[in-house]
Amino acid sequence: MGERHEDYDRLKLEELNYNSYLRIPELTSLQELRSKPEHHDEMFFIVIHQSFELWFKEMLHEAGFMVKCFERDDIGHSLKVLKRIQAIITCLTQQIQLLGTLTPEEFAGFREALGTGSGFQSVQFREMEFVCGQRDAWFFQFFENQADELARLKARYEAPSLYDYFLHAMAREGYPVPQEVLDRDVQATHTMNDDLVLVFRDLYENPGKDYHWVLACEALLDLDTMWSNFRSAHILMVSRTIGGKKGTGGSSGVPFLESRLPLRFFPELWEVRNAAWHVNR
Repeated sequence: MGERHEDYDRLKLEELNYNSYLRIPELTSLQELRSKPEHHDEMFFIVIHQSFELWFKEMLHEAGFMVKCFERDDIGHSLKVLKRIQAIITCLTQQIQLLGTLTPEEFAGFREALGTGSGFQSVQFREMEFVCGQRDAWFFQFFENQADELARLKARYEAPSLYDYFLHAMAREGYPVPQEVLDRDVQATHTMNDDLVLVFRDLYENPGKDYHWVLACEALLDLDTMWSNFRSAHILMVSRTIGGKKGTGGSSGVPFLESRLPLRFFPELWEVRNAAWHVNR
């Protein structure tokens, strides 16, 4: 019993502990309600969106590590990173549905306090889209008055996407990735290349001892699928909360979100499903 008391006294005296390491006091002081009078549900709204941003930060952190895996042709390790990103997206898809517990009347009770605040202004969400290859300079306008955020977004825009790094790794392994794909303008969204579809078809049909490349293709497709699921959940949540009203940032709301739903990061991995197959039994 005496040893337990000594451990407890030591923990009380140590400078670095759970609260100080994680900076819990600072973290829990960041939820500032702006509605007047304060509306109960605004805290819920703030906590969810702040946690989104923390998860976006972690996904970008993982994506940076995945780039390193592709650069050193470590496809096996990249699968672990992709699995973690997929788990985070699954978490976010479940988390965004929490906002569906806000009735239209409850959201309206503090919506004016948001001002022009909108998901459009989440630089990290847009960075993640850019990292995955969905590029659109149109979004720069929402960061014109935020020099640091705009610089970050432009840096992502000008850098190769995860798909670019993956395809270059495939080429180094000897797969005949078309040269025009390898030399493409990385600032543009990747567009379908029929010859690349055939490369993937041949890989799926004849993986040999390199089946980890098939697994990597499937993992990228999982990421694409899960991101689409997140978009769908977002649309349903917005429809449930504000219906067909315009978004707080001036967007069209649901129609804008629906226009993004068909977008795909890795089009050839989808199109290869339509290719002719040689079935070996």
